[in-house]
Amino acid sequence: MQQKIITMTQLALYDKHKGTADQNANDYFRHDYIYRKNLGTRFAVGFGGLIVLVLYLARAILIQGADVFELDFAGYLRDSIFFMLALLALYSLIGTIQGTREYYLVQKRLTRYLALVRQLERINERAANPPQRSQHESDNRSDTANTGTDTNHI
Repeated sequence: MQQKIITMTQLALYDKHKGTADQNANDYFRHDYIYRKNLGTRFAVGFGGLIVLVLYLARAILIQGADVFELDFAGYLRDSIFFMLALLALYSLIGTIQGTREYYLVQKRLTRYLALVRQLERINERAANPPQRSQHESDNRSDTANTGTDTNHI
């Protein structure tokens, strides 16, 4: 009975803290999960990179007093594209590593959860079907009860 309570408590704690998120993550294949996790990161990094590039151009024009007509926009555009691609590649790599790690942790927790569920089922089966005593054990018990002596200690 104590093992059943411990197992049910572990299952309840998992359900409360990680269960819903892990079940949602398990609905995806690993590649799809990682892609979905990285998509938001890519948009955020791309938007942040554009802000940095606009601020860099604004600094050159407004603070340094560069003439708009004399700026090398082709060179600036080439450098900006290289910067954005490098930035996106770096954050995609970091996000892929992190997403892969998270996915495998989710799978590990779900495996443990399923093992706990199987353990609880075995506990319930044992409680519903207690082990049958053999005929020999039953005869020994009835002899001891009838004679008042324990034959095992003689």
